[in-house]
Amino acid sequence: MNPVSWLETHRGRYSVVRWLFPRLLAAIYLIAFISWGLQYDGLVGENGILPAKNLLENVHAFEEREHQTLLWQFPSIFHWHYSDAFAHGCLIACCILAVLVIAGVAQGPLLALLWLGYLSFATTGDIFMGYQWDALLLEAGFLALFIAPWSLWSWRGLTEPPRGSIFLLHWLLFRLMLLSGYVKIGGVDLPWENMTALLYHYETQPLPNGLSWFAHNAPRWFHIASCWIMYGIELVLPFAIFFGRWGRLFAALGFLGLMAMISATGNYNFFTLLTAALALTLLDDRWWPKFVRRWLRIDAEAPRPSFRRWTQWPALAVVLPIVFVTLLAADSFLAGRIRNYQLKFSYSVHAELDAPIARTRSFNAYGLFQDMTEERPEVLIEVSDDGGLFLPLDFKYKPGDPKTASRFIAPHQPRLDWQMWFAALYPGYDPQRDANPGSPMHWFGQFITALLQHKQPVWDLLEPPPFPVEKITHIRARLYRYHFTKPKVQKVSGEWWEREHIGPFSPTMTLK
Repeated sequence: MNPVSWLETHRGRYSVVRWLFPRLLAAIYLIAFISWGLQYDGLVGENGILPAKNLLENVHAFEEREHQTLLWQFPSIFHWHYSDAFAHGCLIACCILAVLVIAGVAQGPLLALLWLGYLSFATTGDIFMGYQWDALLLEAGFLALFIAPWSLWSWRGLTEPPRGSIFLLHWLLFRLMLLSGYVKIGGVDLPWENMTALLYHYETQPLPNGLSWFAHNAPRWFHIASCWIMYGIELVLPFAIFFGRWGRLFAALGFLGLMAMISATGNYNFFTLLTAALALTLLDDRWWPKFVRRWLRIDAEAPRPSFRRWTQWPALAVVLPIVFVTLLAADSFLAGRIRNYQLKFSYSVHAELDAPIARTRSFNAYGLFQDMTEERPEVLIEVSDDGGLFLPLDFKYKPGDPKTASRFIAPHQPRLDWQMWFAALYPGYDPQRDANPGSPMHWFGQFITALLQHKQPVWDLLEPPPFPVEKITHIRARLYRYHFTKPKVQKVSGEWWEREHIGPFSPTMTLK
């Protein structure tokens, strides 16, 4: 085999990926925008928990006082104009743009607008848009600009994408998977060290689904074996990405299998779909069925145009150092180890680069579930119309009534329910201590205040209350410990959860 033929076999070609990935990404954008739009008013609308309007007014007041712009610190189209109606119009427009990208219309320019739109909502979404999958979507969306066609119409007969754009997507997937395993094994967390973490995971994850109870009650050996398999996928398979076509195939199959298991046993919104879409970029043209290539009019054996192969290397030369810098910035443990070896790397340059780049949320480091929670505390809200009789206020998705089974809600992410899972990990809510906007529990006080003010968009995020909304005058929060029931107990009692009261999470609160 001559060197050129060997290189072609080793590297593969990715015309199918160029057709497929922008469309998959646009579909995920569509899901994300619809999910955010369904809860926008209650979370950050003008009558929501943390109104984006208030944030932007503070930004503008600072700009007028200091005579400087904060556009780079708060990159958002809402910097120039904001209203709830305008925000909803932007959400609708982004959904339409996503559909156009799926149809093959001006994919490059429209993906750039989708990236800007999601960044704008993430910037003004406060704590409710601060999840790793939001950052992952922005980073994948930014890198998609290098692979998507920039012609007015692209349906079939696409040429191969620039080699650098494929490498950037593979590099993102490598970092995502490797760091997800690294933070577990390097975080000095006993359940991850002794392979017992999955004994707790299905029960303590933020939002279990309909199969989580069954997975939790599986034999102990199943959880131990699953943990070993997970480590193999997250710590070993990422390196297979750089070992030829077969290595990338095995990596893709492993990542897709892991995402399927995660989706089957937990509600993780669009995260698993986005990771699966990235995994599919590992499959070059020859791994796809012939009828797919024939329908797309892709010739896997056609000579590769040498000019197009190098057109985006200048962009790659700029992006790769930024990725490396932000990787070091985000993973303090790894950065510390590297500095201990006294590499000649200026931290001041590192910080200057990271600070402005980080605001785009498009160059990140990742690592989920570094510390496994071994118990499930739950905050239950109770409401009263007289301060004497308190009745529970149920959320739509998170555990509450022990007889209510968890359900499948992905790819939708109910962000208030997710935040309540994080709230339960704090020691409690103190109105005086947490009145400071810098407090991690400040949002909880704003949430209770909005309920007491009878703001309907916030009440719409919850199940109907036991009293008429306008008559509720007192609210308190109680802390419980939840556990999945055993099969024998569930069969007799019909309860999926058992719970025990721990104590108050907050004092009784009124508008007075």
